Amino acid sequence: MEKTSRNVINVLIVDDSAFMRTALERMMKADPCIRVIGTASNGLEAIERTLRLKPDVITLDIEMPVMDGLHALKEIMRVAPLPVLIVSSLTKEGAQVTLDALELGAVDYLPKPGSGISTKMFSIQKELVTKVRHLAESKPLIQRLDLAKAITPSVPQRKHAKFHAIKKAVFIGASTGGPPAIQRILSELPANLNAPIIIAQHMPSSFTKAFADRLNRICNIKVKEAVDRELLQNSVVYICPGDMQTTVEKSIKGEYKFKIVSEDFSSNKFAPSIDVLMFSAAKEFGANAIGILLTGMGDDGARGLKNIFLVGGLTMAQDKETSVVFGIPRAAIEMQAVSRILPLNDFAEEIKLGLL
Repeated sequence: MEKTSRNVINVLIVDDSAFMRTALERMMKADPCIRVIGTASNGLEAIERTLRLKPDVITLDIEMPVMDGLHALKEIMRVAPLPVLIVSSLTKEGAQVTLDALELGAVDYLPKPGSGISTKMFSIQKELVTKVRHLAESKPLIQRLDLAKAITPSVPQRKHAKFHAIKKAVFIGASTGGPPAIQRILSELPANLNAPIIIAQHMPSSFTKAFADRLNRICNIKVKEAVDRELLQNSVVYICPGDMQTTVEKSIKGEYKFKIVSEDFSSNKFAPSIDVLMFSAAKEFGANAIGILLTGMGDDGARGLKNIFLVGGLTMAQDKETSVVFGIPRAAIEMQAVSRILPLNDFAEEIKLGLL
């Protein structure tokens, strides 16, 4: 049985706002499996109480006095690594610093719905409880990946193939733990790749552009956020925009382009949905689609990957040992949708081999 159904999950709340500390504690107390064992109002207190109280999960704010969340996170990952949930704002600045935190070892994040608005604050209760329960079963990313080994490459002059040269395409889906995993894979790919890569990472719209820009700065291959009706190019990685549904379609001229819509997809609780993207990949690319599912909670993407598998495309999933949360890969494996199960470090090479 899982820990979340058998044992109490001990949580440390770190936030300089007394209102936020109280609100988070009230929300988590509604679940009998979660117990708040302490709170802290700054990074120094967070480190001290982590060592003394030994929580199972920490919720961590970023902007705090005395010591901010990033410095505290770095020290916690050094002395007592454990799953950390970042609770941050949806602003552009909040997105950048949250991505910094994920790179330092935080497992997941929860956007604050608004500053001090109590009526909106409790709208995140279900998501907060779900994430805490899943994080209790995960391991901090720093225990699974040595991101320091990923050397930031110098960005070369990038040359892209013509639109009509597209023969194959790579489709990647990820959720919890996905951003650092995606960064690891892309950082090991060359600038010139004879296929486009399309990535659906569960993220809000304020985060996906910042995520794409960050990857573009540190990877050899070009990375950008996908745009509606944009023609796909080889040697480009596209990040599906948050709060939208992204599909690919083939024109009568044989060109591939994005269709990105904001309609309400009542059957898909995620936007971008990995399933929606991969269903279109199977339809438009057939056996020339390569589908990959990385770490994440839930099962979004498993059915889409199965479609790619059924039309003869190559399908891969991350193994349990290197996944922060094994939910999505496990769902696909149980559905018999996976051709290869791989550790994270092997994906870049397998992508290059699959495109030969």
